[in-house]
Amino acid sequence: MYLDERSNLILKEVVANPDISNKDLENKFQLSRRQISYSFTKINDWLKGKNYPVISRTNGGKFIVNPVLIGLFAEKRDDSSSATYIPSEKERAEFIILMLLSGEEELSLVHFSSALQVSKNTILRDMKLSHTIVSEYKLEIVYSRMNGYEVSGSEWDKRRLFIDVLRKVFEIYKGETYIQKLANISVADIEKLKLQMEEVENKLHLKFIDERIKILPYIIAALLKRMKKGNLITGSYQIDYDELSDTKEFEAAEILIQGIKDIPKEERLFITLQLLTSNVLSSQVLTETELPQLKESLKSSLELFEKKACILFKEKKALLERLVLHMKPAYYRIKYSLTTNYSILDKVSEEFEAIHFIVKDSIRPFEDYIGSPVPESEIMFITIFIGGHLINSGETISFKKRAVVVCPNGVSISRLMENTLRDLFPEFYFYEAFSIREFERQTELEFDIVFSPVALQTEKHLFIVDQFISDFEKTQLRQRVMQAIFGLNSSVVKIDQLLSVIDKHAKIENKIALEKALQDYFSFQFSGEMKQKKDYGLTDFIIPETVILEESVEIWQDALSIASQPLLDRGNITENYVETMKTQYSEMTPNIVLRLNIAIPHARPIDGVNKVGMSLLRIKDGLTFKDQEKVHFIVVIAAIDKHQHLNALLQLMKLAEMNDVLEEMLHAPNSNELVNLVANSIK
Repeated sequence: MYLDERSNLILKEVVANPDISNKDLENKFQLSRRQISYSFTKINDWLKGKNYPVISRTNGGKFIVNPVLIGLFAEKRDDSSSATYIPSEKERAEFIILMLLSGEEELSLVHFSSALQVSKNTILRDMKLSHTIVSEYKLEIVYSRMNGYEVSGSEWDKRRLFIDVLRKVFEIYKGETYIQKLANISVADIEKLKLQMEEVENKLHLKFIDERIKILPYIIAALLKRMKKGNLITGSYQIDYDELSDTKEFEAAEILIQGIKDIPKEERLFITLQLLTSNVLSSQVLTETELPQLKESLKSSLELFEKKACILFKEKKALLERLVLHMKPAYYRIKYSLTTNYSILDKVSEEFEAIHFIVKDSIRPFEDYIGSPVPESEIMFITIFIGGHLINSGETISFKKRAVVVCPNGVSISRLMENTLRDLFPEFYFYEAFSIREFERQTELEFDIVFSPVALQTEKHLFIVDQFISDFEKTQLRQRVMQAIFGLNSSVVKIDQLLSVIDKHAKIENKIALEKALQDYFSFQFSGEMKQKKDYGLTDFIIPETVILEESVEIWQDALSIASQPLLDRGNITENYVETMKTQYSEMTPNIVLRLNIAIPHARPIDGVNKVGMSLLRIKDGLTFKDQEKVHFIVVIAAIDKHQHLNALLQLMKLAEMNDVLEEMLHAPNSNELVNLVANSIK
């Protein structure tokens, strides 16, 4: 029996945080009480089927989680049983592309139907989505009786598509098995390439991040298959031979292609690019000899950030060295259009929005050096570096309890996670963060506590922690850890339960305002928190004249036009600003949606902002987002500088978490009532 994605997420959350309330689950996953109850029925059925203890509750509604379940997900990762998994339509569309780009024979509907175990009609429907995906890479799927189905277009674009699809399939349940089956890649070839990758790491004196070291053997194996079939990169793709052939990675690439005859120069360079564009966890070799101007351009960007933010970095040299380590692969990713979106960044965009604005405004020296704009996902990683550096408390060894932070997502995310936990637990001494591989190989290090976003095999106290957690989640985590380590049995205050008690003995004039005040009172206040200068508030922008109410809007681009109209009418923005947003956001993307509730499209001030402002569109029927979710509110932001709108933006972020208020806003009969609800929510 396979546990569906929603139930799986809820199970992970409860195992990681048994003190969480039912209401917290409803808010976090945007589900009703009935949906949560249904998921727990499925969860316990699944646990019984696996012979695990079920999750029960006390009379007070608190979850009772057997300690055996802590190791569940670590065991599940290695579970090789034949559990049934039904891929989604999008996943099947990606499977089709994978087969098309790795097939060794002519492919027909029969081949796809047999491999994916669905009907021909289903394949035809999935093929439409496959067409849409490949078109984003300037490619198309064509059919002929002689050659069957195949992808038409340049080999360079096919490689980009192939690598991206491999990564996406790799991330799904049993992704490696699907790749081996559909791309016809043998386990023996992968094991051989894994050993060769270790040789590459030793030769380059570096360690690739866990995610990259797992997927690279499949990428290399897939590329070698295409080469052997005669699908080759030619000299017309403007690969800079002198730049790439002079790198240590070019020499190391020979390890991966040893024994294969007659590989063209361009293909050796393309393999080299796969190494150069891979994020590394650590390196003993600086990059000045290979990219002499990289460090200077990044140094200039940091100095520009200091001027714009009116700060001086502490330990700037260390920050610069870490940034150089990350931006070397980023340089090649950007130059050769090999950048992909990182799904882990959605929440970071909210956490460091103010810093992100300044980073984007300070990146010009690096862009001038590289000769092209830096993609949003790469800028976001720079934001993480700087944000993590700014909140670094620099704790010293002074307590007996020793903690380890394990993070699979590279140096920037692990440092941020480590610094957050250092702030939260000054009682502990924290070692520098480990990757999963480094942790699993540790035999001599003495520690008492492990923090990790995934389950691990360890006899020590293990706490499952999100890589990015809110202040309230920090409060819950601290209470849980203090109780487990020191026996301090001070439970987390349940705001909803406290409100119920107050309501029995006193009249509550404004329940929303009281809940917010109690939340603020019982949450931890961190001394290192950066405070933004307060200028305009949300109520300065969201007024009846800037609110539009619609029953339904079918198309995202139309929604952008409608939502922008109040700002156009009031002269805040120009038509060019609207067109720029439409170009920049051809569809609603996760990085502009707050808590799955409010979309915040925006462009740059120079794209046509006359004065600061915001406008709000409410779509009662909602606009589909991420296949199933629906967004009902779109707030267009017109920022004239990096400061005036920030307080309003922070209030908007908090509003996005208030599901009760948003529900009332959804059913407000007119714009005046909606504006009053917004105003009351931020008092």
